[in-house]
Amino acid sequence: MDNFDRSKLAPPDDAAMLPWYRGAFSHGFVALHPFFTVDGLDPATCDYGTLVVSASDRPDDVNLLEWMDVLKAERRVGKEIPHGSLADITKRFASRIRWQTICQQLNLPDHRALDRALRTNILGLRRDLEDRAAVERLITYCRQERIFLPTEGNFQPTMEADLVSLFQRAGLSEVIVGDEFGEDEVVVSLTTLGDCSSWETRDDLPKWGARRLIAPDRSLLAWVHWDSFYTAVFGTQERMRDIQIGESFEGFWCSEETTTFWLMEDAVPIVQ
Repeated sequence: MDNFDRSKLAPPDDAAMLPWYRGAFSHGFVALHPFFTVDGLDPATCDYGTLVVSASDRPDDVNLLEWMDVLKAERRVGKEIPHGSLADITKRFASRIRWQTICQQLNLPDHRALDRALRTNILGLRRDLEDRAAVERLITYCRQERIFLPTEGNFQPTMEADLVSLFQRAGLSEVIVGDEFGEDEVVVSLTTLGDCSSWETRDDLPKWGARRLIAPDRSLLAWVHWDSFYTAVFGTQERMRDIQIGESFEGFWCSEETTTFWLMEDAVPIVQ
């Protein structure tokens, strides 16, 4: 028998998600992390995005964490907007761009192909699964149009307000905010969580980042996967009927076969 609470955790990477949650949740939605623009801002002038490095590039005599700190400091040189400030700006002023729009511009067949390109860009795939050509087209187009790419493994500032509204539409006034592993959880008022400060700049949330939102009555759960460009939302039939999630986020409903690594599975249609 399981000795953990499935209603507050993400499933293993190789598990079909809906069957894994059986008995806790009946429906799941994959909300794609949006691309976005901010009027007057060029991504090239901002300290933003995943710092992509290969471990093979690290000098033998340098500690990994020290090396990463050096690389982060080098990236900040010449940037007009620091990371924390950009998160707050994004939450307040960003204009979201749908994955379907990007797919059309790049002539990609569907959201799985765009996910493959994004994962390739962060060195998150085996070489035989990468699509370097799509990455080149994606980076070139976004650079020309001053479009910010989504990031992986964290709640997006562009989605925070709608996530708060989602839990409020479920009739909740507070939520449990947890880190990735369930080691640090705090109860936070949804009104407080919905203010203009981005979650990554707050000091009243888990030290290592907000990665899960849990309804106190265990009827609703949102989480992010460390290496993925989406937020998963699972809930009971009653809750998912009430929140009208497709009106808030671009994404798709989980099938019985959907896993965290859905780019290799049959495409599930985007909710229109």
